[in-house]
Amino acid sequence: MLEALGSPVNPPPIPVDIRWFFGHRYGDIENFTGRVKELEMLDEWLSNDKDNLLILRALGGFGKSILTWQWFNNNVDKTKWQTAVWWSFYEKESGFESFLAETLKHLGVEVKESARQQVNDLLEAMRGTNILIVLDGFERLLRQYGRMDAALQSDDEDADIDPSQRDCSSPLTETFLRGLSGAGMKSKVLMTTRLCPRALESADGKLLKGCRDESLSAFSPEDAVTYFHNEGIQATRAEIVEVCATYGYHPLSLSLLVGLINEDHRFAQRGDIAAVKNLEIFEDVRARRHHVLERAYESLAPERMDLLSKISCFRGSMEYAVLKKVFPSPDLDKALLDLRKRGLLQYAGETGRYDMHPIVRHYAYDHFTNEKRRKEAHVQLAMHFVDVMPVTNKNVKTLEDLTPVIELYHHMLRAGNLDEAVKLFYDRINKPTYYQFGAYQLRIELLRALFIDGEDKLPRLKDESAQAFTLNALGAAYGMSGQPYYSVKLREMTNDIYENKTKNKEHLAIGLGNVAGQQLVIGALSDAERNLRRAMDLCREIDNKFEEASDHSHLSRVFITCGLWNEAEQELSIFLEMAGKDKKIQMQGVAWSYRALRFLLMARANPQSSIVNCKSAIECIQRALELADETTRTRMNVPRDYVRVYWLLGAAYRANNDLTLAEENLSKALNLCRQINAVDAEADILLDLARLRYKQGDLKDAQEKASEALVITERSGYVLQGADVNLFLAQYALEQEKDKVKAKEYAESALKLAYCDGPPYYYKVAYEEAERFLEKLEQV
Repeated sequence: MLEALGSPVNPPPIPVDIRWFFGHRYGDIENFTGRVKELEMLDEWLSNDKDNLLILRALGGFGKSILTWQWFNNNVDKTKWQTAVWWSFYEKESGFESFLAETLKHLGVEVKESARQQVNDLLEAMRGTNILIVLDGFERLLRQYGRMDAALQSDDEDADIDPSQRDCSSPLTETFLRGLSGAGMKSKVLMTTRLCPRALESADGKLLKGCRDESLSAFSPEDAVTYFHNEGIQATRAEIVEVCATYGYHPLSLSLLVGLINEDHRFAQRGDIAAVKNLEIFEDVRARRHHVLERAYESLAPERMDLLSKISCFRGSMEYAVLKKVFPSPDLDKALLDLRKRGLLQYAGETGRYDMHPIVRHYAYDHFTNEKRRKEAHVQLAMHFVDVMPVTNKNVKTLEDLTPVIELYHHMLRAGNLDEAVKLFYDRINKPTYYQFGAYQLRIELLRALFIDGEDKLPRLKDESAQAFTLNALGAAYGMSGQPYYSVKLREMTNDIYENKTKNKEHLAIGLGNVAGQQLVIGALSDAERNLRRAMDLCREIDNKFEEASDHSHLSRVFITCGLWNEAEQELSIFLEMAGKDKKIQMQGVAWSYRALRFLLMARANPQSSIVNCKSAIECIQRALELADETTRTRMNVPRDYVRVYWLLGAAYRANNDLTLAEENLSKALNLCRQINAVDAEADILLDLARLRYKQGDLKDAQEKASEALVITERSGYVLQGADVNLFLAQYALEQEKDKVKAKEYAESALKLAYCDGPPYYYKVAYEEAERFLEKLEQV
């Protein structure tokens, strides 16, 4: 029986579950050449166990994208990296939120409504298994390039860029980046970018643990020689080196040079390097690079030059079907092929989309025959999107459904029709992006495009009310995304219009209350009080009881911060009386929360009465919870109210040493906070969780949560929260690390932050705690 089986055979290969997700495709890589050392460096990075994140950094035209695409598709072992993601931020509507949702969907993870929770879920998945992620064009998520017209921005290697421009436009993105450097990360992320995100640097400018930065240089002479010969250029090695050295071996410039040699009909020696030996040579290598792009563009026939400039009007890659419809011509296919051969256009065959290198796009866009032709091109494209855009937002279920509207908005802007564009934003984009999707970062990108002269100047709109709307909408988006300083500046400009131009007292009263709320969190307490008192005076003048009551509640917060307990209680009593008359249940719940906060800070200010004040805080917050529940039953669910309630209830139980109930409520608060991306509340909750962990003896988690809170306060500029976090870390450094120097640094930072505008407009409790800590430190 055994003999009948014959000789043994190899078992069938074990099937491998390969799950590679291409969010986007890169085009035209047939002529990829060389880069052996760079590919080896990428291989070494992928195989090591110390670097979770590799930053491949270079200015435009050095070949970051094509190198990583080539490596990703040809060098990575799919049996070892069975799950991988390629995502390009150069594409339209390919922002960070889209990356999160699409990647989680591909991984088979439930895509929760909250983008903050999506970050947590993706990081958790990346800790649990090996996932390779390539993030191409990450600079588009930084403030320097985070604009709607980013594809048309040039980069200057000599530009003195303010470090803040390397901040991520969204704090959510920074949370993800910081998570990559954490312990237990099994996955790897390769980032290509023009600038290194500042979130990846510690205070001393060094990269965070697990991060590695590699600068991509130009071609080597050997690669240049191989490339030219592969493209059929007739030349000796010495001739190629001589010509390419002139351009600093800049890959994009060499690609354009090859296109010139092979395709320019004006050269008698087509295909021979001698054709370009007599090109004008400038002393500065950057001028030479610009010159070869200029020659490549000018070598085109007029109609193809015009086509390239028209294609540059698109925000990103475009489908062939769209090009054919918008630019109908029997010569279109030949023209597109010619532009590809010249290195001016890229084509991704698998998706049927055409794209342009950002440097080429910027040049082609800037070199329309005249401004009139450029505007005409945008009008032509606008008319296309008018035809394909749905008439209403009735069927808008995702952000992608808004793409035709956003495209129309873009072309209206670039055609100079700013007034029509802002009307389109108000009618079709405003509500879904704010209320339906909470797409605050997208709103920032779209609205910033209206500020042609910069955000410190008014948008160029004819109607003053439209200017005020634009300023306020952008200010609100900044506030909701954890950027209060930008919010304050824009809302102050909004109020100036209401006060001095439109003379609208009702809008001014509301605007003063709005700006005061943001001024409070950045420690501008004197300005906050002044604006709230002005707002209340206006409300009384125009008999707006609702806004006046709201202003009394905000003023109580100012007084609580300043340690003016009686004044705070007086404002809260007025507020509760007014809200009670109008049966504003939800507003009453907010007031009881503020009352609880008052008692908690009183407990900190006077430890002898801590038990009494903590008990009062618990009673107040339980009443706030009852009112939040009643609001949910009778009117609507307000998640932010529950975040505030659970945080304060957890903080009060912790202060009262009821650690089980503290854990329960603080966990609820953090989960809900992240579900609705309430950036302004997260640091407070993390800090109280750190205090709780400290009491429980989990020192490692206490330090980690406090450090996470510190990053939020520093990045967002939350002064009051920052003072409290620094105080905790000072205590931790002294008691657990026995590091007096570090403890003193934290305490001095807390003292400085708590000072605000100086007494009486200061965060009194934190300031006095910092003073006592520093005095104690001198005696240790």
